[in-house]
Amino acid sequence: MTSSLVLSESLLNELLPETTIPQEGLQKICDRLPELNRGKKIVGRRNSQTTSTLQSLAMIADSPYRQMKQCLSQIDAKRNALIEAHFTAKKNKAKIKVWIEENTELSLVEAEEATVANEEMKSSCENSMKEIGMFQDMYEQIRTAHNIPVDWDEEDYERQEIANALRMGFRQAIQNLMSSNRIAVSTVEYWEQFGVHPMVGEKLTREYMASVETELKENKLPSVQSMHNFLEKMVETFKEEHKHSLTRIGVDAIVNHQYAYKKKGANNNDDN
Repeated sequence: MTSSLVLSESLLNELLPETTIPQEGLQKICDRLPELNRGKKIVGRRNSQTTSTLQSLAMIADSPYRQMKQCLSQIDAKRNALIEAHFTAKKNKAKIKVWIEENTELSLVEAEEATVANEEMKSSCENSMKEIGMFQDMYEQIRTAHNIPVDWDEEDYERQEIANALRMGFRQAIQNLMSSNRIAVSTVEYWEQFGVHPMVGEKLTREYMASVETELKENKLPSVQSMHNFLEKMVETFKEEHKHSLTRIGVDAIVNHQYAYKKKGANNNDDN
């Protein structure tokens, strides 16, 4: 039994024996259900590729390593869903055999329901496979675009974390000032953790925003790249400042290289 037959005319008659929908209307509904199955293959995923690429990846982080991590997380989630679906389908098949052998009215209904469930699962599994392929492609494109080696390791990842945190902190500051014209306490705490004096951070952010306001008054329309350039400038300005926080805490480095996953032959002991 296929999913297109699930909502048949006979099934509707059983569910709605006293329906006010005329027979012609019921038939019309059933005849157009195959379009549901076709449409689900197109838009049945939780997110469109546009949303996954420009929102999910762009908003979660500025670091390519963080974006690659998000791709891996998505791939892992879809893979786990496929594994779960695989065993669910196998269990259903085993139950169907038992129910058919029992040959009672209830067991045959159970068998029919499980058969339909397995058919319905196929569409979800196909969409999961598409998403795995999509995120695999994005992962490779990000890695290649940023010249990241195939065998990148945990130390490579950690080396980018300070820059990512600084970008995120100043992006939050822009958002804070635009929404309430004040820096949120969470942003102040975030800056301090990475060695940025909150008052200095606010001053630089306000100066950048004032420069954009000037351009707007002159009918210039700076692109989002203007903000990206500002964030990169902040990384360059404050990339070593986290070491003051390390000194205050009393530790030598962020990463303990002894316990970090490293590619074969790597022996990198640079401090972070």
